[in-house]
Amino acid sequence: MQFDIITTPIQLSEYVATLDNSPISLDTEFVRTRTFYANLGLLQVSQNEKIVLIDPIAIGDISAFWQAIDNKACILHASSEDLEIIRQQKGDLNIKLFDTQVACAFLNHGASLGYAKMVELIDGAVLDKGESRTDWCARPLTQKQQHYAAADVLYLEPSLVVLQAQLAEKKMTDFFEQECQMILDQKMKPIDPDKVYKSLDNLFKLDRHSLAIIKALAKWRLQTAKARNLALNFVVKAEHLWLLAYYQPASVNDLKRLNLLPNEIRIHGQNILSVIAEVSAQDPETYPPLISRLIDFPEYKKTLKEIRDKIKACAEKNELPVELIASKRVINEYLSWSWKLNDQQRLTATKPKLLSGWRFELIGHQFNY
Repeated sequence: MQFDIITTPIQLSEYVATLDNSPISLDTEFVRTRTFYANLGLLQVSQNEKIVLIDPIAIGDISAFWQAIDNKACILHASSEDLEIIRQQKGDLNIKLFDTQVACAFLNHGASLGYAKMVELIDGAVLDKGESRTDWCARPLTQKQQHYAAADVLYLEPSLVVLQAQLAEKKMTDFFEQECQMILDQKMKPIDPDKVYKSLDNLFKLDRHSLAIIKALAKWRLQTAKARNLALNFVVKAEHLWLLAYYQPASVNDLKRLNLLPNEIRIHGQNILSVIAEVSAQDPETYPPLISRLIDFPEYKKTLKEIRDKIKACAEKNELPVELIASKRVINEYLSWSWKLNDQQRLTATKPKLLSGWRFELIGHQFNY
């Protein structure tokens, strides 16, 4: 397998000048352990059977490459984390995505077939995945690391050609392309700091005052994590946010009694207490509404089973993985939209996945719960 390694701005500029409108295969290698933002260690690119490994650590600024892929067809596999890095580096996701894992799902090869399994299925080649957990930010890269990285884009375009032919035969091309665009659109949605608390556990156990506190603390934690480039749980653990909201400490000694980590108290203790005090001084009318659980709705279990049965029958009829059409989370999103919002709220709220795009066409139009 032949590939070039780009380590200087001049080499990158010369390579970018060779790019044409043919599909570009992309993969990223990164490290993210304690940081909020992933550290890009290597970028693998293939176009017209020419593979290059771009070293962002050696080059520094690789924005010339990101600008060059504007509006280009980009082939990735299991693109979620790669897209986060591309957006972080590029500022947008102005590309046409072809995700080969999604294509495999529409061909009923499982909802999340791995790259190596796809290559073995389509090409018969067996890939060595031994370097998957290596430190991609360490230098120098070994020959084994380089070959492993290059192999991650070697098979993307030839695999897509086979998959696209099979999708066309199955009449799933339009659905596949819709799903890829929805993935891009979802990744481009900014995180709303005022809504991040809604992803935390056990909110239904909190009163409105406590919900206002956890909402404010979750927003503060996100902003702090971004500013300090720390993983969220290295600011304050999620479960500790709940304890803070429930017990509403007013002093450092109160924080210690909640068994927060020493670093949480030492670095962030005063900020935490300030956030709690500010919320407690607010008008209670501004507090968020109570959180209701779907499981507490009398018809939930019965309705969930009915919807799952319909989706399973639809999946079998169309030879699709059930999870591709709708996971339990997607069903719950639909039921929350249907049951928890009034008519006016539903008009302005984002439509749930089950009532959007190809899912609505395939099965969602049947639901009226």
